[in-house]
Amino acid sequence: MRNRLTPIQANYPVPEDFVILAKRWHPDAIDILLGYVWQGFDKLLAEAFDVSKTDENLEDDITYAAYCRIHDTMPPSSPYQVVHQPPERERRKPSGQAPSSDLGFRLRGGNIRSHFTIEAKVISTERAVSKYVNEIRKNLLIGRYSMFSSEAAMLGYLLSGSPNVTFEAISQSLQSTLRPYPAFKHRHHRYSDHKHQANGTRIFTAFRCHHLLILFDYEAHTIKNRT
Repeated sequence: MRNRLTPIQANYPVPEDFVILAKRWHPDAIDILLGYVWQGFDKLLAEAFDVSKTDENLEDDITYAAYCRIHDTMPPSSPYQVVHQPPERERRKPSGQAPSSDLGFRLRGGNIRSHFTIEAKVISTERAVSKYVNEIRKNLLIGRYSMFSSEAAMLGYLLSGSPNVTFEAISQSLQSTLRPYPAFKHRHHRYSDHKHQANGTRIFTAFRCHHLLILFDYEAHTIKNRT
């Protein structure tokens, strides 16, 4: 049975690719958005946000704290707005509540249905990437999340180990090459390019996933700073 339209779907037509639309505002739109993300986490880590004392609501609490700091660092003049847990309503179940991703960016005054999706996963050790990769396969690549954007981002909250080893593990599990991203070549930032899995509804054929690893291993930070 065909799903009925929600009020937002009925009032706003299918938007064009978020990336195309955003780059009309600024040619380096994605670099700007992900720069806000990095700046927010820089601020959070500078506060020594401690994740070692509890594992309750770890992913949600890190994400919400990061959202607050990203919001704090964004200039008021920015044409973009950071959103906490934006609904991903295009692939909802009949009569069901829409799933939500962890973070997103939308254009102020832009189509309400379109945003840049950011999803987060805790990575407890450097090779424990199965949940992270499943999030990409089951949400991003099939259009459950990020239906109207040809790019999205994953945040990996790495609690211990080497980011480079983690990138290798993600690449192997995802069966896709992870390449350094030129705009943030000194960061733990990679990207992978994919073809979307056919579902007849996406408005583009290529999809780029950004991978940002945030290291919460304070012991590793301390050792590095001492050497």
